Amino acid sequence: MSYSSDAKEELCRYEPDSICCLLAELSGIISVAGSVILRGGGEKRLSIETENYAVARRCFKLLRDVFDASPQLVTLHRARLGGRSAHRIEIEGDEASFVLEGCGIEVLQRRTVPKEITVRKCCRMSFLRGVFLACGSVTDPEKEYHLEFVLGDEAFAQALVRLIARFDLKASSAIRREMTVVYLKGQSAITDMLSIFGAQSARFAMEDAYIRKELRNNANRAVNCDSANVQRSVTAASRQVEAIRRLIQARGESFLPEALRETAKMRLLYPEVSLEELGTLLDPPVGKSGVNHRLRKIEQMARELDEMTV
Repeated sequence: MSYSSDAKEELCRYEPDSICCLLAELSGIISVAGSVILRGGGEKRLSIETENYAVARRCFKLLRDVFDASPQLVTLHRARLGGRSAHRIEIEGDEASFVLEGCGIEVLQRRTVPKEITVRKCCRMSFLRGVFLACGSVTDPEKEYHLEFVLGDEAFAQALVRLIARFDLKASSAIRREMTVVYLKGQSAITDMLSIFGAQSARFAMEDAYIRKELRNNANRAVNCDSANVQRSVTAASRQVEAIRRLIQARGESFLPEALRETAKMRLLYPEVSLEELGTLLDPPVGKSGVNHRLRKIEQMARELDEMTV
């Protein structure tokens, strides 16, 4: 099962504290996944469709718990879904009208976020949970940080962006294959959004994945830094050895003062060791800065020799 499916499974087990939040969640689901068919005499049939069986069962339960309705749950097999099943919840007649009115959804009107359903903060959170269950998905955090809602109505999408902004989160929108996609990116924004939905386990899983990524990245940066330091040390040692050999070949060992001569000998014998290690080999031992000062002096003398011979 995917990370997104796991998050929805968790949300389908979530139990809000009040009936108003159950109503708001159902309103969010119907606002996105619901369609209304008008029959003769003004009779309505409400149909709610989803590919996720857990979401279908959740919607079925909400209709019964909130409205004491008697919905029908039908499983569909469609070629356009690649053989996958879809699930449809149907309710009709007076019950359909009652549910639509209770969810703040007006037939033949442009869908929007019902103000009377989302007055309280907890209900706004529940409405967003319902929309996510109906049309949302979240990418596996081991790959990237991306949460989106795929909507057929651009006006509703913009209303959703404004609703999300009330939680101090910035959502963006884009058109993709004639659908409007409202999306959030970034670990912090998405974990906050999951908390708003009530998916705490999914949030913790994302935070764990983020920590693991950071640890790996830090380890890689440390390795790269160590590699760069080793390369610099090797380059510097090679340069020092070359300077020592030029000086000795041109002037002889006796040209160097005793301290520099001893350091030069040790560098020629141990070109691979660090400055600190080289200092411990001298008698008496010399600190890293002292060794560095001596070798710099030798390199300076080699440069001056080069300038004199040009």
